[in-house]
Amino acid sequence: MIDHPLGIPASPLRKRPEPVDRYWTEPAWVSESRRRRRRLLIGGAIGVAVIVVCLAAFVFVHARDNYIAGKRALAAGDYALAIRHLGAAKIAGRPYADARTLLAQAVSLSNVHSQFLSGSRPSAASLTLRRATALFQASRYDAAERLVAGLPVRLPPAAAARLSASGNVAVAGLLLLVGADHALAAGNPSVARSDAGAVLVLYPGCTPAKALAAEAARRLSAAPYARSAAALAATSHWSLARIAARRAVRIDPAYPGMAALLVRINAAITRRNAARAAAAASAAASAGSTAPVTTTPAPPTITTPAPP
Repeated sequence: MIDHPLGIPASPLRKRPEPVDRYWTEPAWVSESRRRRRRLLIGGAIGVAVIVVCLAAFVFVHARDNYIAGKRALAAGDYALAIRHLGAAKIAGRPYADARTLLAQAVSLSNVHSQFLSGSRPSAASLTLRRATALFQASRYDAAERLVAGLPVRLPPAAAARLSASGNVAVAGLLLLVGADHALAAGNPSVARSDAGAVLVLYPGCTPAKALAAEAARRLSAAPYARSAAALAATSHWSLARIAARRAVRIDPAYPGMAALLVRINAAITRRNAARAAAAASAAASAGSTAPVTTTPAPPTITTPAPP
């Protein structure tokens, strides 16, 4: 075995000593290149992380901006623009917030405009709407509403204004009336009152719109008492809950779920009163059994001697 610069064979028993400290045995340029490589790797990782965060922020902001623009376009009745913006409101392929629901609504309303109002390609829906519109113009509001009740939509007031400006006043009023009815049935009385008010602006004598507006107003007035009654019942404040529930029923007898809540509250109060009465009777019985018994001595017997 040769392990010597001059070619002198090394002894098999002799071993090269291991360096104590590798830093001092390595050249300076090796350690410097290692440190430079480490700094480059760390800097590259930080740069990639910053780029990923910036891209995620850009996607989020882009989806939010499209969502806001789509909602504005939907409220303004520009359904093509709303469909384009709401379709682009996605983050990693998933819709932003409730963009999917709003997109479906925009598509439905767009179909109303493209099919129901189009005379070139009449469909069953458009023919139904035409017959209902004729009934609505003849002041047969209930019959028109029943005929068109199965059609999809709630028409925003802005879209109704555009229809009115284009001469389709009866169509706008009819769709707003159906939308008010659907909104009230779905538990959205503020929307129902808004739509019914828009119908009354176009047709002041529309009796169903007046009834819907009045019912929506009652529903909105009774809502605070109904919420208070539900919250008080959840915390077992039954007496106060019954007061709030009775006020809600007095304002709106048909308030959803309030009659059942009032029955539950009355049953809970009955059980509470029965428990209190049983506890009072038990306390009275136990108090009677532990009271000391006092006996009154019999009066002395007075004997009168017989006369001689």
